[in-house]
Amino acid sequence: MYRRLYDLFKFNSDLVVIYLAHQLLMVLAGYFAVVFFPGYYDPKHFFEIVGRGLNRWDAGWYLKIAREGYNQKSAAFFPLYPLLIHLFSRLGMNPVAAGILISNLSLAGILAIFYRLARMDYDPETSRRAMWYLALFPTAFFLSAIYTESLYLLLVLVTFYFFRRRRWLPAGFFGMLAASTRNMGIFLLFPGLWEYWHATKGKISKDVIFLALIPAGLLFFMIFLRTELGNPLAFVKAQQFWHRSFAWPWDSMKQAAVLLWENRRFSRQLLDLSFTLVGLVLFFLSAGRERPSYTLFALFSLVIPLCSPAPHAPLLSMPRFVMVIFPIYLTLARLAREERAHNLILALSSSLFFFLYLLFARGHWVA
Repeated sequence: MYRRLYDLFKFNSDLVVIYLAHQLLMVLAGYFAVVFFPGYYDPKHFFEIVGRGLNRWDAGWYLKIAREGYNQKSAAFFPLYPLLIHLFSRLGMNPVAAGILISNLSLAGILAIFYRLARMDYDPETSRRAMWYLALFPTAFFLSAIYTESLYLLLVLVTFYFFRRRRWLPAGFFGMLAASTRNMGIFLLFPGLWEYWHATKGKISKDVIFLALIPAGLLFFMIFLRTELGNPLAFVKAQQFWHRSFAWPWDSMKQAAVLLWENRRFSRQLLDLSFTLVGLVLFFLSAGRERPSYTLFALFSLVIPLCSPAPHAPLLSMPRFVMVIFPIYLTLARLAREERAHNLILALSSSLFFFLYLLFARGHWVA
């Protein structure tokens, strides 16, 4: 198993170039977010200035959990990421630096595993294009910020890799870790069951039990919440603090369009709706063309957030949720075979990446 993990995360020059391109955009946008606006700054504190934008919005919740533990409101955030920050801080590392390190190490792993996963179905050139689209997606800066997206996507990709290799025990283990990182991780069970059924041609054997490890990630969190807060469903109850409730996906889309038409928080509604539509279009283009387990993952990743809107923002955080749907990058790479189309996508995507991260680093809500 150790040998397989080593082979999984081996790097090549393309991965290094793509990783550095992502980091260059992060550094430039993060630096310009400070020095291009009025206020005091010391150019000698370059790294402090650049890192400032990585600690915004939800990052504060993960750092607070890592320092102080859970309360009724913070129960909405799953435990693995803040637990890792806590462990690094116990070793003497600053919690902010620990969060940045975890996210950026995870990003490096994401590129390594995503390429190997893509190569199972596509040629090297298509796989490289898919990596570019993932690393420079307009909201891919969340993969370097103190957010769970990077760790979650890494664990999802590793889980799928072992699904494809028919290694059910490590697949269940990493799926369990994904379900301990984000609530969406539990839905990896369904792609896993499809891969198992496909691999065994419908003949169920005892090793299917390893897939039960995936929902165990949520179960362990519920046991912890029962012990600490007295309510195993505290993570559900905590959604009330963000005013989320149930609605059908089409109702969420309709309400977002209404708010956009009424010019209520126009820029937020436009951003959320645009990314949601991009995700839906790429999903429908991928349906029937990508692997069915990938389609299942993409479907749950789109539908579940659409079923939990907030009144002020029916598509709240969708630009961030769409970003981790890795099959859309494979679809985009398959469609953009011409060099001109590839360069156009990169130019548009990286420009939006720079602009949106600059806003985020300034403290504006993006997703």
